[in-house]
Amino acid sequence: MTTTELVLHYLHALQDEGVERLSVDESARGILRKWMLAARRGVSKPVVAQSLPPAMAPAIAPPTAAEVTAPAAAQPDAAEGISDLRSALRDTDSPTEADRGFREEEVPFFRPGGSNAAEVWANTERMLPTWRPLRELGTLREKVVFGEGNRQAAIMFVGDAPNYYDERAGRPFSGEAGEKLNGILKAMGLSREDVYTTHLVKFRPSMPRQTTNNRAPSEKEIRFSASVVELEIRLVQPRVIVALGIVAARGLLQRGELPLADYRRSGGQFCGIPVIVTHHPSYLLRTNDLAERRELWEEMLRAMELAGLPISDKQRAFFTKK
Repeated sequence: MTTTELVLHYLHALQDEGVERLSVDESARGILRKWMLAARRGVSKPVVAQSLPPAMAPAIAPPTAAEVTAPAAAQPDAAEGISDLRSALRDTDSPTEADRGFREEEVPFFRPGGSNAAEVWANTERMLPTWRPLRELGTLREKVVFGEGNRQAAIMFVGDAPNYYDERAGRPFSGEAGEKLNGILKAMGLSREDVYTTHLVKFRPSMPRQTTNNRAPSEKEIRFSASVVELEIRLVQPRVIVALGIVAARGLLQRGELPLADYRRSGGQFCGIPVIVTHHPSYLLRTNDLAERRELWEEMLRAMELAGLPISDKQRAFFTKK
């Protein structure tokens, strides 16, 4: 098995777990660039793991015997490649040691103040863009993307962090993923004005020489932002929260590195409010699997039930076999 096949195997495994974003460091960029150039030159076998930086830590579990279909002669390259890839392609849903380098008592608490809900909202909008604990992290971009929608909504949707399109539009869930969410809401008989949408982290996570590329927020960024999203939830007081994607699920429910499937099966509570976990809408842009879409729709029906919203026979029958 070639290094390319190993990488694809690893990425498919992450996708099956519900991981939706990866951070690619400079070493990985260089390696991928070499592979691309090799492919353009018609080289059948790309740069193998022997050329990867030796400091990269072992990480990718080797495929099982049933998964290895390459001829025996290819196996040595696969074995050499296994030990060096995860640091090159780093899953940012799994925080680094640097991300964990803080004590719980160091986590800040956002206190905007105010004698009523309207004042708290206004103070939040005024203070959060320059709130020192987040600004001093040095890992988040400048523009804040506030939550939006009905501040008395029965359903709140929570994602991980703003992406390029969210930052540019200044609103959560923009771009194609936002359009997909709009379609889901329409099928539920709702619109953006009927629900509240927000992110765990209100600033787009930064990267070197960043343009349209994005990364998931680190554990530290999520923990330092936790009191902000908790304040939103306590102000809105939804009947149900829908966590969109594995990062949002882990950030809200704090059960560690469980895969998305486990979070989806068990759900949980945040601030005493039921949490339903499902795919991020961007996942639907990458799959036409009818079973996956039906499962997501069942989760939306459960959210509607918890929110006390009416559900028609037509809505219950979506995605069933005709």
